[in-house]
Amino acid sequence: MEEIYIDEHLLLRDAELKDIEDYIFIPFDKELLKMYGSSMNYKTPKSREKSILLIEEIQNEPYEWAIVYNNIFIGQVRLVIDEANNKSKFAIGIFNPKYWSIGIGTKVTNAVLNYGFTKLKLHKIYLRVLKYNKRAIKSYEKAGFVIEGEERDSAFIKGRYYNDIHMGILKEEYFNRK
Repeated sequence: MEEIYIDEHLLLRDAELKDIEDYIFIPFDKELLKMYGSSMNYKTPKSREKSILLIEEIQNEPYEWAIVYNNIFIGQVRLVIDEANNKSKFAIGIFNPKYWSIGIGTKVTNAVLNYGFTKLKLHKIYLRVLKYNKRAIKSYEKAGFVIEGEERDSAFIKGRYYNDIHMGILKEEYFNRK
């Protein structure tokens, strides 16, 4: 796993067992679970066993990183490569609300886009996001993603259907922005 230094505060690295404590310390957030499209009750306590599985998942994926801010594990980011089509699906999650809306997500997204287009030589990076997740959509647009379409009633959450927005960025678009 290649580490990615973004600035003096922000690092993308492989997950470590010590990250479990940072993860467990922050309870589930009602808004976060809604933005993820989860139907889980936010009052559910985090278990050590599931926290270990999260860390192992990050460790076992070749292009998944722990997001670390001032030596605190605050989230994860990943690329899931589709080699046949030279593209990748992007996903990011910052589980600690203290670090929302201060530009960390956009910085991490830009760093992973740079890695994907320069190191992995990808042609396209894409994602899907719930239409009501306006903060995420704004961050993705800042990083250069464009809306490619909308999938109607694609997510069934707590008894209701919601739309997903499909977004993508091509290698040439990324480099033309720089």
